[in-house]
Amino acid sequence: MRRTLAALAVPAACLPASPAPAAAAAEPAIRSITVRPVDPVVGPTGSVRLVVDVSARDADRVSVVVEPGRARSPRPTEPGEPSEPGEPGEPGEPGDDGDGDGGEAGDAGSDAAQSGDAGPVVPTSPYGAEAPRTALDGFPPILGGALVPGRVVRRTAAWDGAWETWRFLPQKALSRWYPCGAWTVTATARGADGAETTARTVFYLRRATELDGVKVARDGDGVRVTGTLMRVDPLGRVDYRPYAGQRVAIRFRPAGSGDWRQMDTAVTRKDGWFSARAHGRGDGQWRAEYAGSTRYARAVSAGRRV
Repeated sequence: MRRTLAALAVPAACLPASPAPAAAAAEPAIRSITVRPVDPVVGPTGSVRLVVDVSARDADRVSVVVEPGRARSPRPTEPGEPSEPGEPGEPGEPGDDGDGDGGEAGDAGSDAAQSGDAGPVVPTSPYGAEAPRTALDGFPPILGGALVPGRVVRRTAAWDGAWETWRFLPQKALSRWYPCGAWTVTATARGADGAETTARTVFYLRRATELDGVKVARDGDGVRVTGTLMRVDPLGRVDYRPYAGQRVAIRFRPAGSGDWRQMDTAVTRKDGWFSARAHGRGDGQWRAEYAGSTRYARAVSAGRRV
């Protein structure tokens, strides 16, 4: 009996080792997409260059696409359910008067955007990230170039893992010739095993506006504020043209105060001119403000005393 028990007492080290379960590859994740400048504004001349930072984890490659408008939803549809068409371009601003700026499709350069020519695919990045392809390639060739392949510029340890910041520097700069309004940045992170995840963010490209010739004068027992609201000409015929049908706020800041109080509003005429009368409030400064929109930038006149 003892002999049988002894035979069964085989040391564990002599047993064949069972194969260890293969470690599951970590799924890539995207924590954030940051676009700078946050609020790009283009004037009649010059341009704005973007910097796109993507914070990703467990990614072997990251790619970025920058395109005007809002991207279609990636959500799969159920059988029999129509696919999501995506959001249309921004509607025209009040007062648009048939100048071709009533929507993104009417902006200069839109014909190129709708031609389907997305430009050549850039070779794979030496940094290991896919060189992104961008809808900007379909716009005026004078802007040329493509997005610089992404590279890791920062690593951050957090409670939920190590995150890497991939930086993309578009060589093409945005100018007045590109559609204003919503733009979409789509980032895709791919893991070593081919798994991928996608995230999007939206920024707004705005054309500049100006409040020109703002004057403040006494008008009986009140104050009259006049001026003209101008915007970058969407058709490029001139630098600026009058902006009709827009609401302009008249604000007052009493002497010694840091707060601007709204006293009245005015709506610009077809020639961009506005006029508003408000009751006097003692010593202080007056100014006009245009709040802006998703397609045109905010404008504020200098403070003026009566």
